[in-house]
Amino acid sequence: MGKKSVVDKLPENLRAKLIELLNDPAITQAEIATAVNESAGENVLSRSSVNRYKLRMDKFTKKNLQARAVADAYVEKYGGTERNKIGQVVNEQIRLAIFDLIGDVEEMKEGAGTEGLPIDELADVLHKLSRGLRELEQADKINSERTKEIRNAALVEAADVAVKEAKSAGVDEAAMEIIKKKILGI
Repeated sequence: MGKKSVVDKLPENLRAKLIELLNDPAITQAEIATAVNESAGENVLSRSSVNRYKLRMDKFTKKNLQARAVADAYVEKYGGTERNKIGQVVNEQIRLAIFDLIGDVEEMKEGAGTEGLPIDELADVLHKLSRGLRELEQADKINSERTKEIRNAALVEAADVAVKEAKSAGVDEAAMEIIKKKILGI
């Protein structure tokens, strides 16, 4: 979106070191900034930039944990075969995140607390958001089709079992056809 953060501009090896150090609760953010700066050979990080990055990481981690908890609740409630339910939850969370981003873009566009978002960056963000929404809608469509296929397969299987059981019980062909049509909704 806007300018990259100091951490986002770091070379991969320094960012990996930063993340590793952030995962050690015994090390302070000031010590982390010092260690990364020493590795870089210059002052590339301040304690406040480490803090901002840590807060961003914590927020991301919290959202992921919430998403996992919701998905686990669905699996527990509906069973492990209900992958569509998890997909729907994830799609809805992505949709909510995109709407949050749209609000952020509006604030940036209006310059609330910033110099505003340059038009080329705004166009890029809006393009990515619209592409993300389109892909999300495609994923919803695929999930819907998959759910329908699974449901239809279950109905065909149920109809076959019902006809087989009816046949073994001596039910005539006409009655079996009626049973099969009722199950299949024909």
